[in-house]
Amino acid sequence: MPQVVAWVGSVFLAIGTSFASTFAIAGLSATALTVLGAVVLGGSMVLMMSMTPKIPDLNALLNRGTNIRSPISSRKLIYGKAKVGGTYVFISEGNNNNDRKFLYLIFAMASHECLSFDRLFIGTEEVTVNASGVVTAPSRYYPGGETRAEFFTDMLASSTSQTLNAKFSTNTDLTVSDHFKGITVLQTILTYDQETWASGIPQITAVVSGKNDIYDPVTSTTGFSDNPALCVANYLMSDLGLGLSTDDIDWTSVATAKAICDEMVDLDTSPVTQEKRFVCNGVIDTQNNIKTNIESLLTSMAGFMTVEGGLYKIFAGSYRAPTQTINERDLISGYQIQTKNRVSEQFNLIRGIMTSEESDWQPTNYPEVTNATYVASDGQVLEKTINLTFTDSSARAQRIAKIYLEKSRQQYQINMQVNLEQFTLSPGDTVMLTLPQLGFNQKVFEVMEYKFGGDLALGIDITLRETNPSVYDWSTSEQQTPGVTPALEPTFNRDIATPSFTLTQVQEVASDGSLVELVQVDIVDPPNDPHVNVYLVNHKVSTESTYTELSVDREFTT
Repeated sequence: MPQVVAWVGSVFLAIGTSFASTFAIAGLSATALTVLGAVVLGGSMVLMMSMTPKIPDLNALLNRGTNIRSPISSRKLIYGKAKVGGTYVFISEGNNNNDRKFLYLIFAMASHECLSFDRLFIGTEEVTVNASGVVTAPSRYYPGGETRAEFFTDMLASSTSQTLNAKFSTNTDLTVSDHFKGITVLQTILTYDQETWASGIPQITAVVSGKNDIYDPVTSTTGFSDNPALCVANYLMSDLGLGLSTDDIDWTSVATAKAICDEMVDLDTSPVTQEKRFVCNGVIDTQNNIKTNIESLLTSMAGFMTVEGGLYKIFAGSYRAPTQTINERDLISGYQIQTKNRVSEQFNLIRGIMTSEESDWQPTNYPEVTNATYVASDGQVLEKTINLTFTDSSARAQRIAKIYLEKSRQQYQINMQVNLEQFTLSPGDTVMLTLPQLGFNQKVFEVMEYKFGGDLALGIDITLRETNPSVYDWSTSEQQTPGVTPALEPTFNRDIATPSFTLTQVQEVASDGSLVELVQVDIVDPPNDPHVNVYLVNHKVSTESTYTELSVDREFTT
């Protein structure tokens, strides 16, 4: 008897013969899934995502809505809401007493508990499911009340009460212990019908509201959230992330970042005139390394993360008012100053992709963000691609892209050693720097690095980078309307010009030698209509009431 094991371990697909072959599926053997080890961030202080995020694996993004048939599959974490396909973890055939054949399918949608299945799709079509799980619309899945597809969406990874649907419990390839606890799965039954499933097993996808174990330090509750700061903290503590404990997180910084993300921002649209500043909606894939996944999550709030003394702090993309002042008397030694970024570190145009419900959750370009003044100053276009795979709003993507662009234009960077009066500084803090010899009078800088010097008695080595409130400024006048996503199939103008024609009475000699009266139709082809291949000519004798249709190939017209 086939065995079914959890997605977190190995996967076994129990595949029948006749029905399965009808759907053209191949057998897959059981193989253990690979396990990605944790990554330890080196150094006592690490600043991530201060400038430019790395590009995640776009193949994973493109395949997000595809059902995977593989004995080895990466694991998925859904933060916020996303449209996803699943990995087959069970396939088996069955039939009833009337010899109707069924295909039993179970898809692993996420490796954790989820809040809900919100929408279901067969192929590209959204389907309606009744309380019994039966797909009732479109009608071809329910012809005359005959069920063609059933979805059971109650498998949301409860660790204590999750059980198989009763219809699956009758399948002899499953046992009572096969309940897939800890994994969000979608149970599907397809009734074989050659016309309905002419193309084989369809793609089964769902819009899922994801992780339901996200801790909120403000309310001290755990549940679903699409707040980026909370999602980042959750991933840091996940066994598939860094596996940190709650004691490793600076929850004060998380609470501050959460509030920034939840701020409402005006939009230049109607009827929706406001949206949250930052929202996180997307899928973490363990085929990407942990650092890349953290960076991808951080892009959803133009944020960064610091590590100091083993404590992780999370920051959202917003201006932070200076907390301290540094002047000449704080300096122990001289300083090193960088007055201009390298060309590779600054840019004047940002483009990239995002995902949205409007594009059917597929990658789509957000409007380019550029600055004509910077282009003129640089004498060339300096382009940077930043993919915002956890951002589902065009306006939000533009705001985030502008932050990255403006941060790249902050030119001054200073390394200096200061006295112990600056002991309370931390990476991510902002300070006012007053150095008359450089013309700085309370100029704002951000602390990038902070460490004690070789001799503790001497002082503290810090690295400062210029910042400005204008980096985070945004006006509705800057918002661009996204372009229309091209259709998958081309569409043509159907307003074809009517051709002109002439009628000429002619005579031809028939095979018996008699004369036959005919009407010659000369068609003048309208210009600029490359999609016209055939003309249809309806004709009749004036005394008749019924027309006869005649096809005229375009190549034979004049």
